[in-house]
Amino acid sequence: MIVRPVRTGGAGMDLTVDEVARQIAAEIVARAPEGWTECVLRGHGSRTSVGLSGGGYVVPSRPGSFFEKPFPYQGLGSLASRFRDTHGWEAVVLELTCRPSGAFELVVFRDTLRPGGGPEDGWTLTIDPGFQPPEPGAADRAEPSELRPAGDPAEAVERLRAVLRQHAEHSGEEPEMPAPVTEDRLAAAERHLGRPLPADLRALYLEADGDGGSEALDGYCWLPLDRALAERDGYVGVPTWFGWELGWRQMIFDADPPDTVRRCSGHPGWLPFATWFDGNFLAVDLAPAADGRPGQVIEVGRDFDDGPRYVASSVTAWLGRALGRPDPHAPQESGDGPHQLVVSALDERLAPGVQAIHLNDAPSPVDLGPLSATPRLRRLHLNRCATTDLSPVAVLPVEDLAVDLASGAGLTPLAGHRHLTSLAVGSETPVDLAPLRTLPALRSLDLSRCPMPDLALPADLPGLRYLALSGAQWSALIAAGRLPAHLAAARLAGAPPLTAALDLLAALGVDTSTAHRLSGTVEDAS
Repeated sequence: MIVRPVRTGGAGMDLTVDEVARQIAAEIVARAPEGWTECVLRGHGSRTSVGLSGGGYVVPSRPGSFFEKPFPYQGLGSLASRFRDTHGWEAVVLELTCRPSGAFELVVFRDTLRPGGGPEDGWTLTIDPGFQPPEPGAADRAEPSELRPAGDPAEAVERLRAVLRQHAEHSGEEPEMPAPVTEDRLAAAERHLGRPLPADLRALYLEADGDGGSEALDGYCWLPLDRALAERDGYVGVPTWFGWELGWRQMIFDADPPDTVRRCSGHPGWLPFATWFDGNFLAVDLAPAADGRPGQVIEVGRDFDDGPRYVASSVTAWLGRALGRPDPHAPQESGDGPHQLVVSALDERLAPGVQAIHLNDAPSPVDLGPLSATPRLRRLHLNRCATTDLSPVAVLPVEDLAVDLASGAGLTPLAGHRHLTSLAVGSETPVDLAPLRTLPALRSLDLSRCPMPDLALPADLPGLRYLALSGAQWSALIAAGRLPAHLAAARLAGAPPLTAALDLLAALGVDTSTAHRLSGTVEDAS
């Protein structure tokens, strides 16, 4: 996918949709390679950027050859602006088909449809834009901690003063600290949070309202209380969601040590109190997991969408680290190596701490037996390789599984798997899909590369919210009247035209009557 920023203003902004489409078609014809028969551009545009996904020139005499796609990004940006003004669409998806004669067809719709990242990646369809998949560490799904806080208010204040003295000695400047926070403001903040502040952080705010931007605390900027609450409300306190085109397989991993931090990308019980201004924050955790302590310090933010990082048992302990003092309450880290592996063989690199494995191009059939060394495995993707036996997966807490099945293999070992949330299956031969009816957590299902003899199956999965199928599979479901009733999103796999995606979206109950369709030729008068 190619994305470029939109330039606001310019000559194209005063043209009609017809005129902009004709200009783009003229550019396509002018830049075309010899022998071309068609050019298809698929992309999207918004207030800030435009991008292309898939498409390009078709040259029958040179199949498979790459030809640079024209990228009329000013025209695409102008189209997006026009539809924002006329239809109120903040972002659009479009497909422009052009032929050597100069004839072209343009289809434009709001971005409830999005093209995939490649020519065979199809279309993602958003049916319920308000739905977001729940995360494992949500408040109603995680066992709370019964451990006591580890912070010490008096010790925290003494360590703060020591860190500030240390900073002054190293920098030669005494930081000018802001006035303290009042008891009334602290009480109002706690009412806003719905939870008491950790006693040690509370004591620090009674000393000063942040560090005034001096970054005196081990290079971090200690945030003023109001700024901390604002960051929590607008960013840290809410889950990160990228939309269905990116997030349908979003995975939240367990922190190390295990079960100390909730498996969330954001939580209202996390209050950021320090930052390096890189989009990441140190936060006090007011709602820890079963083996964590209230008031422990975690790292969250831009680089932690797949789960937070455990830092220290308390703010007191975190300040102690800057002074070279150990954390007596820190739980034992596993020390089991990286959480994620990309490998071509299941070998000695497997360890108990591994939570995700992408196995690429391994000789088939793959023996999954070595996975017994990874009892915390959450994600397993077999890419360009297949297995005959899923039994080793049955006893692991795998939530996201993408697998190709060799001839004769089946899904029976997965029956009753209580963790499996996202499943993508590929097979060249029919597979018995009945075990999928026994998966209580199944939310996302991709059968686009698997024969689907059981047309009733998707409709019989009440928890299913995302379904990916080929065009032929979707057509069969529509003809049989067996479309699932509770989908929030879907994918039309392959390389179908945008009109086919609109037809499917309509069949799934979304109003597509406002789609814009235009045909003409480069030579047409405006």
